[in-house]
Amino acid sequence: MRIFTSWSGDRSKAAALGLKSLLQDLFEETVQVFVSDHIAPGEAWAQRLSSELEQSEFGILCLTRDNWQSPWLLFEAGAIAKKFASSRVVPYLIDELPPTSDRSPVAQFQHVRADREGTFRLVESINTIRENPKASDRLTRSFEKWWPDLEQTLRTVQASNPAQPPVRSDRELLEAILQRVDSLSRHEPRVDLPPIELTHLRNLRDHPNLDYKRDANLQKELRHLRDTGLIRNRKPIADLPATFQLGEHFDLTEKGLAHLQSIVPVTLEPSPGTP
Repeated sequence: MRIFTSWSGDRSKAAALGLKSLLQDLFEETVQVFVSDHIAPGEAWAQRLSSELEQSEFGILCLTRDNWQSPWLLFEAGAIAKKFASSRVVPYLIDELPPTSDRSPVAQFQHVRADREGTFRLVESINTIRENPKASDRLTRSFEKWWPDLEQTLRTVQASNPAQPPVRSDRELLEAILQRVDSLSRHEPRVDLPPIELTHLRNLRDHPNLDYKRDANLQKELRHLRDTGLIRNRKPIADLPATFQLGEHFDLTEKGLAHLQSIVPVTLEPSPGTP
C-alpha cells in the first residue's frame, strides 16, 4: 500500500517526516509512505510526482496555519481526490486553522487533528484499507509504543511560531524555482544537517560503542536523523535509557552512509565523554 503525504513549509515537512516514521514503524514493509521531498537529485521531478500520485491509495495533507492556502498543496490534494473517494484524503491539522479555511477546497475532506486521538483515527483509517489489516488490539499496542516519538516532534513543530512569510513577486518565485532546479541538475546533497547531527552520524559509523547521555535535545536530533531516513531505530527514541551506546539502538541506513561518504569523507575523532 502506498501513501502520498503532501506538505508545504518547514513545519509541515517536519510533521510529514515524523508521521512517515510512525506509519513505517507500525506497518513496516506493508506500507510505503512517499513524502514529496524524497526525490533523488537529477530525477525527473514532475514525472516522479505524477507517478507517485497515480500509485497512491491514500493521501495525507499536513496543514499548518501558514500553508493551508498553498497552491501546490491544494494541487496535490485535488490530484489525489480525482483518483479515489474523498474518504481516502485526510487533512492532518498541525495547527488550529483560521475560520476562513472553511471556504478552502480542503474543507471537503474529513480532517483529523495532530494529537493522539486524531493520529490514531488516521492510523485506523489506513489500517482498514490494507490488504491484511492488523487486529484492533495489536494496532493499539503498536501505536502506544511508537506514538511518543511523533508526539515529541509535533510538540516542537506546534510550539514554533514562524513570522508571516513575506509576499514574493512573480520574479522572486521564478528565481527560487530556477535555483532549486539548478541544484537538482548538479546533484547537490538534499539533506542539510547541523554539525552536531553530522557528529552523531560519524559516531554511529566509526564509534558505535561511544557512550551517550539522553536529553531532550539529543532525542530531537536523533528523531530528525531518523525522520530524514539517515538512521534506523530499533526501539522508540522516547524509551532510550539514561546512558546508552548508539550502536545498541540505531543502525546507519544506506542513505546515511551515502550522505557521510559524500559530505564528510574524513573520519573525525570524537571528543571525550558525551558528544
